Order: sequence, then C-alpha cells, then structure tokens
Amino acid sequence: MISLFFLVIFLGGIEYSFAFQQPRIVSRYHDVTSRTTQHIFSSKIAEQNDDNDTNNGKKSSMMTLKFVGETVITSDVAANSDDSKPLREFFSQSYAAPIILQGSKDNHVNEIENIDDELFNQYKQNCELTGASTPTNNNRIFDVTTSGISFPGLQVMSVVTIGVQIVSTKQDLPGYELVLIRDATYAKGNRLFVWFFNKVTGKDKSTKSEQATFSFNKISVVPKENDMIAFESNANLSLFIKFPALLMKAIPGASKEKFEKTGGESLVKALEDDLPTALENFRREYMKWLES
Repeated sequence: MISLFFLVIFLGGIEYSFAFQQPRIVSRYHDVTSRTTQHIFSSKIAEQNDDNDTNNGKKSSMMTLKFVGETVITSDVAANSDDSKPLREFFSQSYAAPIILQGSKDNHVNEIENIDDELFNQYKQNCELTGASTPTNNNRIFDVTTSGISFPGLQVMSVVTIGVQIVSTKQDLPGYELVLIRDATYAKGNRLFVWFFNKVTGKDKSTKSEQATFSFNKISVVPKENDMIAFESNANLSLFIKFPALLMKAIPGASKEKFEKTGGESLVKALEDDLPTALENFRREYMKWLES
C-alpha cells in the first residue's frame, strides 16, 4: 500500500515524463476488462472535491485532478485447508495481515495498540466512502512506513495508517478488507523542489489539509480445481490533487483528461508492481502454517 508519494510521480516530470512517456501496463496476472471490479469508490469523494472547486458558483483558481487506479491480482494456487485447520484461523494469525502490508519492498509495519476516538471515526468514515464494511472495535490498525520514492533532487517518504478487518465471502471463506485511514508525507532534498511539493500538497499551511488519498484493497480466497485455492487482491486506489488551473494552461499540450488518464495508469502500474509479491509471500506463509 503506497500513499500520497504518488503525487511525486505526477510532479516529477509534469507533462513530459508523465504524459508523453506512458508506463506500459503489464496484464500477466489478470484481465481487468473481463470482469466487474468489486471496489468502486463512492461518488461522495468526487462530489466533495468538485464542490471545493467552486466558490459561490465561481470557479476556483485550483482544479482537482482525480487519479483512479484499480486492478485484480491472483496468486498461484495452494492446497485447501480442512476442518482441522480452518482457513479463517490462518487469517486470524497476528502475523498474517502484516505480510500483505509489507508489500514488495518490506515496508515497516507497526500495529497501533491504543486506538483513540478520532482515529476510529476517521476509519469508519473512510469505510463508508470506499464501500468497505463498517469497522468494529475488534479491527486492527497499522502504521506502515514505506521506503519512499526518489527523483533527482527530491525524496518523498510516506507513513500510511491502514485498518484491517477479517470478513467472510458468500462461500463462507475468509478475507481481509484493508482501508487507508490517513497518510502523512514529507519531502527532503533540493529546497526549491521541497518548497514546490509542500506548496502543491498544502503542507506549507498551518491548517489541516483535506485527505487526498483513498484506498480499498480486498483480499479474498478463490476456490480452484482439484480442491486448490488462490488468494486474490481486488485493489482500488484513488488520489485527488489540487493543481493551479493557470499552471495547467501554461504547460504545452497539457489537459486535465490527459493527466488523469496517465495518472491512473501510473497508479495501476504501482499496484501491479507491489501486490504480486505481497500475495506470494502471504501464500508461502499460509503453506508453512498448513504444514505445521
């Protein structure tokens, strides 16, 4: 799970490296076009940002760029468990969920032991916005520190807070719902680049900025032939960025639609780079547990 540092992918090249050098999307693991993605973000998020682009009926000097990436990744198969070792028992192991959160870059995962009302209410609100199940006091919440991403002259580090809930499917199989609750990013490096990053993200203001990143990832058990199973990740990542409308006009060949299209493709690319490794590590740990 990666958060607002995707903004740097957008800022790193503005129009040229981002729009004209589009990433190649690899579809080895799934075919999104052949199925209906389960996790469609609530329109409330987009409506909220659209409202903020107007003031008393007048257009704001800032526009909201909406990047949405969604993908489905399925692991290799593994043997199914039996009644002596129910699958839900593995999902309930304290070490299981953090395997998914570690991703492909071995993110540092720390469970929050004391969940205050403000954090839980934000979790509940984001579950409603993303279409996830209503959280309970039994849910676990983790801080995940990513390794960050570097560009010439700028490095952005990120800490995301993610709620994890064990759910059941229609086949009475267990799964996880992972919802991003909040994120914090900070940049270091060239002073001008850091200033620009802080300016665009609103980090130069003393007031609390609106949440810009929303993520919902559902991990499911998928029955396969010969009593085998696989683990599937159905992930949706949505990013809203306030961007000066005047600057958009100043970039040759730029358009809101082009930015949003290539930005969404970059989010999908990032998910597809991260999730297969996380699922494979989860599958291997499951097999060890099954054989123990």
